Amino acid sequence: MILKPGETAPVSGKYVEVGQGGGKVKRAQQIYVNQGEILPMLSPYSIKIEHKGSSEVRNRQHFWKLVQ
Repeated sequence: MILKPGETAPVSGKYVEVGQGGGKVKRAQQIYVNQGEILPMLSPYSIKIEHKGSSEVRNRQHFWKLVQ
């Protein structure tokens, strides 16, 4: 179950920071949240995409994933 920062936790448990598509993150934050508490905010970041001479900057945000 992947949730956005600022959402209410549907169940109590351990949540881990994951990437845009649910993948692992280096030095990911791990928290324990009770049911009904709000998940803490995560810092947004930007990535630069270069393709055939053009470049584009996209903003991304990590998410929270329920582990246990």
